Amino acid sequence: MTALFLKEVARNPWTAGLLFLPPLLALGFQGRGEGVGLVGLYSGLSLLLPPLVLALAVPLLASREEWAFLLGLPVRPFRAFLQGVLGVFFGLFPPLLLGLLLGAGVLGLSPGSALWLFLSGVGLLLFWLGVGAFLSALLLEERRALALGFGLFGLWNVLYSPLVVALAVRLKDYPLEGLLTLALLLNPQEVHRVGLLAGLKAPVLTGPVGYLVAERLGTVGPPLGLGYLVLFGLLLTLLAATLFARRDR
Repeated sequence: MTALFLKEVARNPWTAGLLFLPPLLALGFQGRGEGVGLVGLYSGLSLLLPPLVLALAVPLLASREEWAFLLGLPVRPFRAFLQGVLGVFFGLFPPLLLGLLLGAGVLGLSPGSALWLFLSGVGLLLFWLGVGAFLSALLLEERRALALGFGLFGLWNVLYSPLVVALAVRLKDYPLEGLLTLALLLNPQEVHRVGLLAGLKAPVLTGPVGYLVAERLGTVGPPLGLGYLVLFGLLLTLLAATLFARRDR
């Protein structure tokens, strides 16, 4: 199952976008310092990588017709779905890895910073692959899963900051601070970005969300932020496989 999904992703010409995206983004941060380049490239990837991952993964993982055929094979639904997600990951990982290496070269990053760029890019891939897998298992209909995925992308990456700031302003006079903490934890991408800023001490404004993360969650270093991002994606993937197995019954 893994090899089948890997082959389907690898033959899609849009997969090459993961190879060209990091170095093209890196061109905009040349000569601005290592910390600024690393955080800027991560922020750019968090805006442009998710739609590409969703568009490549969801049509495969949410296809009723394909799963109706594949589940005729002697494999359990839970394991079959996980193998499918793994195949998509292995199809997307090599071009993204090469793209991140090219991006690190364009920015002239040191080995340590290049490692953090690589880990952050893989963390983003795992997170959004988990989101796509969950929506695919939940809906098993490509268009609806893609539409909801792009809606979540807009919520997390475009509307998130103004909504969280508005929530913080509205709750400042009420004992409902737990809601604000929950809102901050619901976006692991931003938690990791703030962790990178704190760890690299890059001369970049953290923004109001970064201030709120530091105030509510304390000091979040790069390892903690990355671990949370990866864990969130893996939990979504396991939840997706469980949901898919129950639907098959």
